[in-house]
Amino acid sequence: MPSKITIIGGGSSTFVPQLMRLFLGSQVLEGSTISLMDIDPQRLQTMDTLCRRLVEMDGNKLKIVSTGDQRESLDGADFVITAISVGGMDAWEKDIEIPAKHGIYMPIADSIGPGGMMRAFRHIPVLAGVCQDLDELSPDAIIFNYSNPATANTMAMRWVSSVASFGLCTCSSIPRSAMYLAGQAGLEEKELLVPAPAAGLNHCAAVISLSLADGSDALPIIEERAENYIVRWGLETFGVLPYCWSHWTEFFPSLLRLEGKYEGKLQGLPMAYGLHVHDMEHERARSAYWHDMVDQLVSGKQQLSLDVLPPSEAIEVVEIMEAVLTNSNAVYIVNVPNEGAISNLPDDAIVEVTSIVNGYGITPVQVGPIPEAWAAMLRTHISVQELTVEAALSGDRDVALQAFLLDPNVAQKLSPQEAEALLDELLEAHSAYLPQFYG
Repeated sequence: MPSKITIIGGGSSTFVPQLMRLFLGSQVLEGSTISLMDIDPQRLQTMDTLCRRLVEMDGNKLKIVSTGDQRESLDGADFVITAISVGGMDAWEKDIEIPAKHGIYMPIADSIGPGGMMRAFRHIPVLAGVCQDLDELSPDAIIFNYSNPATANTMAMRWVSSVASFGLCTCSSIPRSAMYLAGQAGLEEKELLVPAPAAGLNHCAAVISLSLADGSDALPIIEERAENYIVRWGLETFGVLPYCWSHWTEFFPSLLRLEGKYEGKLQGLPMAYGLHVHDMEHERARSAYWHDMVDQLVSGKQQLSLDVLPPSEAIEVVEIMEAVLTNSNAVYIVNVPNEGAISNLPDDAIVEVTSIVNGYGITPVQVGPIPEAWAAMLRTHISVQELTVEAALSGDRDVALQAFLLDPNVAQKLSPQEAEALLDELLEAHSAYLPQFYG
């Protein structure tokens, strides 16, 4: 079923090749147009050349187009995939290191906390612009956002536009993975009923039920076998199986314990439970590797082959598009408006929950209440996310400060005056990417 699929962030040398592996393998999307859009003309040209050569090598009927004009890329789009990183790794580095100067140590800092909020401030205006262009140009399109923080970004897109927008995450493939879940339980894949029901917020979601083929409960088996502390703690405390467990630690400040000695640089230091703080030198090296690989493929120095491209097993967006087009009633874990799916979280929250995908769109499954202690913690984060979105869209520093003061990681460590100083330092450090705050 030929469609127009627009990729905002189409110059990415890691994400776009992964998507191309999937597009080339899709019979449903045969003959579709892939529109690459990016603000970096050199990276865009490189990816355009690679994608065209991959299509030619495969003998595929996909059509590749590219442009630096966002409106041109969105005009007539059926599906839009957003994967942006405003400020790149330099900005992410500041999101980690500036809060560390104030005593806030977070291993990832891309979802919640001061770093997650700053990332939202940078990304939300761009994503809102995409949605507003679609309102005019392609109001029936469906947007799938992969940019973090997924929850706040999806919430913002829903606030500003009537276009159907959803958040996706590579972690959310786990409840559908019989291999992963069977490995956790020490069982054969055929012994489990998958996909397993899941619920929560992005990066703090969990498998809430897992059954053996005979209907008995498999979660106690995993709890007994679990060697990972966070996984076992989630099962013992709430009766749920955390996935993307490293992100869970950031939602519970009491789990954030620095084990290395902070001497002015947080990146790379060990934290409790086997975690290490993300190191941008490692991230830059990984990105440079794939960028160089793409350059070699384009230049002919490396033989063109799908086998040398980044792996794409956890990226489900192509399968989800196929499920919409074929009305297959497939089950995926998607970030959607709650609308009562998780009965003890607000209806207008963006939740990560089991959803049905078919020709009518994406509909969350009603999973009922999650354990109340967990829900109470998530409700605080939802309130912070709402304030974060409001500040990102308005540029209101006072609302941004309210978000900082309510955030559990800030509240545990800083006085109101210290929180305000941290906010101002971060705003100033990122001022080049925050026109809504700086006019």
